[in-house]
Amino acid sequence: MPQNTIVPIMSGVFVSIMSGIVIMLVKRGWTKKEAELNRIKDLEDQLNDVRKSLWTIKKTLLISAKILDEQTEREHPELSSNLEDIASELLGESNKG
Repeated sequence: MPQNTIVPIMSGVFVSIMSGIVIMLVKRGWTKKEAELNRIKDLEDQLNDVRKSLWTIKKTLLISAKILDEQTEREHPELSSNLEDIASELLGESNKG
């Protein structure tokens, strides 16, 4: 009789060990995937911050060009630099490329 009970016990131990290994591997995969998703979200947030900064810089450049145009026109009405138009055109071209 003792030999007949050893086989089911050994089978139960083997199944338990294999189940534990499978569960550990699945959990490790989920953890890695979760870490990757968090990293991607952080990169997207950083990219959005860079885009906002770029937008602010472009607007600042346009405002500066407009102010400089107005001052040039006030001081030298015979000159026409059209910096605002040039800046707008260049920024528009940089958005396309």
